[in-house]
Amino acid sequence: MHLSSNKYIEGLTSLRGIAALWVLFFHLDVIIFYRDLGPLIPHEWSGILTKGYLWVDFFFLLSGFIISHVYAQELSKSFLNFAVIKKYIWARFTRIYPLHLFTLLLLIPFVLIVPLFYLAAVDGSWETYFAWSALWDNLLLIHSMKQHTYLSWNIVSWSIGAEWWNYLVACVAIPFLFKSPRIFSVIMAMIAFLILYFLNLHLGKLDITFDYGWLRCFAEFTLGVITYRIYLSGFGNSEFSKPWGYIIALAWITALFHWNAHDLMVIPVFMILLLSVAHQSHSSASFLKHKTVNYLGKISYSIYMIHGIWFMVYWFAFPYLKNQWNLTELNLFMKLVYVISFIGFTLISAHFTYYGVEVKCREWLKKLF
Repeated sequence: MHLSSNKYIEGLTSLRGIAALWVLFFHLDVIIFYRDLGPLIPHEWSGILTKGYLWVDFFFLLSGFIISHVYAQELSKSFLNFAVIKKYIWARFTRIYPLHLFTLLLLIPFVLIVPLFYLAAVDGSWETYFAWSALWDNLLLIHSMKQHTYLSWNIVSWSIGAEWWNYLVACVAIPFLFKSPRIFSVIMAMIAFLILYFLNLHLGKLDITFDYGWLRCFAEFTLGVITYRIYLSGFGNSEFSKPWGYIIALAWITALFHWNAHDLMVIPVFMILLLSVAHQSHSSASFLKHKTVNYLGKISYSIYMIHGIWFMVYWFAFPYLKNQWNLTELNLFMKLVYVISFIGFTLISAHFTYYGVEVKCREWLKKLF
């Protein structure tokens, strides 16, 4: 099998931006709904927001796909070569850890200072989210391995910990999948879906985070690698390369969300979406190549991580506002102000953390090796 020359697939970057924003909207709804201020839109109308956690599953699939695209050739050629593995691991570490650490360093003064001026913020959720015993697990990226029975600190970062350990597993898993007969990929895909099936039974949905999030990531990262192998094989190339293919896939995903379809039904469509976008990388007319959409994809990691910080700000501000304004539910105007301000603060913050933290730290750290 001929492995890729690592050509940049621009549309996949844009998809990251769409996924990050959809997760953001999911959390926008979570904040006000669980603070007893009503949903953004009635949940009985649609699952378009409440199913938004599934875009994290897309992230895991995309990660397996991209890691294969960039590193499969090198990892497969030099199996367990220390120099190759060190280069790969350091590249992944410099990609994810600086911003993860930065968000934790932002939250520590937040946790220390806010109670001095607003003691009422220290409710049960405060003590859970900001348990000092969980801080070390966050620093060590083991906070998706049931070290604690709750989400903690930057609550979205559990997925970064889950991905980190799967990056390590990929050093062996990727060469195995690419060197073995295709039947092994079929078997691994079946095992991956079986894992997801049992995880879904565990909670009734795939929103598995602090406890078995690493296993959820493993299954979907593996499916991402297998999806990339399908991409290289050219299977379904004529169908997936249609200019409207990814539009249909996105519409299909939206419909599945809207009708609250079983979570496992969405995963294969995510795989189809990946294949459709990858096969259309040559198309210059694609919506995914618009500079605004592509920019959102470029800063998507910052959007994802920084919106977790703003989640905390709004989560602990709303009880105060409820008491001050005697709120029982947000009216339409309040919802608009809430949504626009949250998105605005997140995007502005993400712009600066992308260039000031992600890019600068990555450049500096790469010079060390």
